[in-house]
Amino acid sequence: MQVWVFKINTRRGWKFDEYFRSRTRGIYPMGDEDWIRSASSLRYLREGVKRGDLFLCYEVDRKRIVGVARAASDGRDTGVGSLIDFCPPRQAVRLEKPLTRKPDLDHILAFSPQRGRGTVQRIDADEFHRLRRIMLQKNPGQRESLKRLFQKE
Repeated sequence: MQVWVFKINTRRGWKFDEYFRSRTRGIYPMGDEDWIRSASSLRYLREGVKRGDLFLCYEVDRKRIVGVARAASDGRDTGVGSLIDFCPPRQAVRLEKPLTRKPDLDHILAFSPQRGRGTVQRIDADEFHRLRRIMLQKNPGQRESLKRLFQKE
């Protein structure tokens, strides 16, 4: 299982709450060819993202991780519709207390200019270990839901 960050800018008209509050029972399509254009993001989707991987949902303009979801499909870089599907919203976790850029996300390369500006970025294992600990500490009421989501399929 790999861990990725999926970045959006809420000023462009879409918010992760649309996903987390959706009543959809099936998989949820995320991002299409008009939305994801970065060559590195398309490469990650084509070659790296697999069904069951974790996604951290990050709002760029608000500088915070608002939730965690699981990939319900392998990533794609072309075709009709979405380039990745997320698990049904009821299986994802919208954090009660989001992780903020400073201080929670300091030293995580996917949130720094050095890694790039693409929609999809990889989170290294040691970075996720730290993020997981912070998520559980900040959201003790969601501990069981988060742990279930963090378990490998």
